[in-house]
Amino acid sequence: MRVTYHPYAMGRMKSLWGEDWQEFKPESWLKTDEFDRKWNFVGRDSFIYPVFQAGPRICLGKEMVFLQMKRVVAGVLRRFQVVLAMEEGSQPVFISYLTSKMQGGFPVRIEFREDGA
Repeated sequence: MRVTYHPYAMGRMKSLWGEDWQEFKPESWLKTDEFDRKWNFVGRDSFIYPVFQAGPRICLGKEMVFLQMKRVVAGVLRRFQVVLAMEEGSQPVFISYLTSKMQGGFPVRIEFREDGA
């Protein structure tokens, strides 16, 4: 017997993520510390959000990927802002492959921040 699952579909299940699953809400992964009022990351069960797999088959590079992502984002966003460059009224078209992507890419412009370091 073959058993499969679809991480893309799991990331959009109302039963797991609520009725507002399609809204981008980064705060759903954050919690405010009651003492110093700083945001802290709150991880979800890796079996609910299995983009890096879960259990004994978890991605060996997961921690390295998160560290690299944080460093790149912090360095880039300090000096630049990312501005959507799609025509007004157009919508991106999702293409479901092994890795998710958008038809024709996701066009953006990178602009220097006026207050950049």
